[in-house]
Amino acid sequence: MAMARNVAHELKNPLTPIRFAVHALQRDAAGPAAGEALEVLAEESARLEELARSFAQFGRLPEGPPSSVDLDELLGGLLRSHLPPNVTPRISLPENLPPVHGHADALGRAFANLLLNAVDALGQRGGEVQVAARVVEQSVEVCIADTGPGIPAEHLERIWEPDFSTKTRGTGLGLALVRQTVLAHGGSCEARNRDGGGAEFRVKLPLAPETSLLAPS
Repeated sequence: MAMARNVAHELKNPLTPIRFAVHALQRDAAGPAAGEALEVLAEESARLEELARSFAQFGRLPEGPPSSVDLDELLGGLLRSHLPPNVTPRISLPENLPPVHGHADALGRAFANLLLNAVDALGQRGGEVQVAARVVEQSVEVCIADTGPGIPAEHLERIWEPDFSTKTRGTGLGLALVRQTVLAHGGSCEARNRDGGGAEFRVKLPLAPETSLLAPS
């Protein structure tokens, strides 16, 4: 994890002057060829910045103590902001879902990664993303599923690895970040293919201390 943050720092150092140079050239560029070249530079520098952010976040929780996190509110906000028009949400959250114990920002990034992964799996045709939650012993289990093609069997054991990605422009850090964040919260995660098609990801997180005694055993 320390190495990941060092890599992020080294990536960020040259990116700031590159970004400023691109903005300056965009103001003065003449001709379509120059414009296209600058567009590529801008896109690739933005991609490097995103990569640097991913490295910086990898396995790191925010400073300060954890608190109660309302998953109903957290997941609802992510669904409103992360699903494109061609994706239909199917939500099944119980009333009075108890809060979990953790850091809302870090968990938000993890669940956002899972939602974006589901959207990517659906492709241009779109489909459904299903989000469900339930209390399991002293944890809340969240299931995020899609109606896409599923995960190739040979990839199921590797999708959590930091350097593994099947996407042309993927960094391989998305699901690895999810796993590190969930484990850092004392939880667990798993992925599998559904019998009816598509993939599903299950995340278990411990209940907040003030509600754990109320959870079914």
